[in-house]
Amino acid sequence: MHRIAMVFAFLGALLAVVPGRLLAQSAAPPAAAEMTERVRLTVEREFGARFSVVAKFQPMLGDFDGDGKEDLAVVVTGSPALDQGAHNYKLVDPYDSYFGYGNVKTTMSFPVHAEGQALYVAIAHDWRATHPKAKFVIVNLPFERIEISGAQWKKKAVSALFTTDSTGIQAEVFWDGKKYRWQAVGSE
Repeated sequence: MHRIAMVFAFLGALLAVVPGRLLAQSAAPPAAAEMTERVRLTVEREFGARFSVVAKFQPMLGDFDGDGKEDLAVVVTGSPALDQGAHNYKLVDPYDSYFGYGNVKTTMSFPVHAEGQALYVAIAHDWRATHPKAKFVIVNLPFERIEISGAQWKKKAVSALFTTDSTGIQAEVFWDGKKYRWQAVGSE
C-alpha cells in the first residue's frame, strides 16, 4: 500500500509540473507575435505606411554594417520612391549596379525580376535605437528565398542576405562599408 501511495504521489507531482511546462511552451507564440508587431510598427514608422511586411518571409536580424549593433532586414511590398524623402531612407539597387547600371532612378523602371507583386528589402541599421543610424530599401533584387548568412569582405566577417532566385542562382548582398553589394556565389 505504501508503494502505491508513493506512485500516486509521484504521478500527482508529475502532472502538476506538466501543465506548467505546457503553459510555458504556449507562451512562445506571443513572443513571436510581439516581434512581428514590433517589426511591422518599425517598418511603418521608419519607411512609411505605404510599405507592408510580407509574412511569407521572416524578419532577418544581424550586424550588416559591422558596428556591433543589431540591424533589421525585412521583405516588404509598397512604393519605395514615394516616401523616400519623408522617411529619409536611401533606395539602392546592388543587383543592377553589379551589372553596371548604377542609377537607381533608371533601374526602378526596369521590369521586375519575378512574377507578381514587386518585393523589396527594407534595412534599418541599429533598428532598436530611437532613430536608426541608416535606412535602405533594396529594389530589383531577384529572390525566391532569402535568409541571413555570414560573408567575408576584405577578410572581415559580416552578416549578409543570402538569396536564391527562380533560376537557382544563389547570391549574397552585403555591406562593404560604404554601400550594399550583390555577389553571385553559385547555384542550386
